[in-house]
Amino acid sequence: MEVKSGEQIYVQYDLDKSNAELALDYGFTEENSSRDSYTLTLEISESDPFYEDKLDIAELNGMGETAYFDVVLGESLPPQMITYLRLLCLGGTDAFLLEALFRNKVWEHLELPVSRDNEESICQVIQNACKSALAAYHTTIEEDEELLEREDLQSRQQIAIEVRVGEKKVLEQINDIFKEREQELDDLEYYQERRLKDLGFIGDNGDIIFWES
Repeated sequence: MEVKSGEQIYVQYDLDKSNAELALDYGFTEENSSRDSYTLTLEISESDPFYEDKLDIAELNGMGETAYFDVVLGESLPPQMITYLRLLCLGGTDAFLLEALFRNKVWEHLELPVSRDNEESICQVIQNACKSALAAYHTTIEEDEELLEREDLQSRQQIAIEVRVGEKKVLEQINDIFKEREQELDDLEYYQERRLKDLGFIGDNGDIIFWES
């Protein structure tokens, strides 16, 4: 490509990099919501009574004890994030899905709501995690935005504030998604209902089907 003297050149930086990564690698951020992201770290606890089973299931499906999900502002949640969450929170009367009998099918089952208790657990776990992460910051989004309006703000300070504002917005977005989901739990279809439909015991509207002998 021929470039004339004095001609402006535009450089397209890695589209997959977040503002935090741009700040670390190049020393700047972009005013683009797709650059604002937060990496959510989920982990199967070693104290979980079903640790070995859950780890085995995760590994069979290309994941591991720890999973990292990059959530981008204004975009939907990463694929498999909710599935992995359902696995983490699986227990109680739902633990039968961890049996060897279901090993090759359990991930497929986890892609859909398992039970009300399980779905409620993932909502509470994520909301609590988001609140804890937000509380770890020493300023609010509003306070940061006021700081960004100051004329005496140094370049490095501005970059740091812009990065954390983006992270906070993503955390609030994640929290809102699961808060809203928690309000819709009664409207979801769970494993047992799907199973009964497959067996022909209830209809599509949830009505019990009586078979004539």
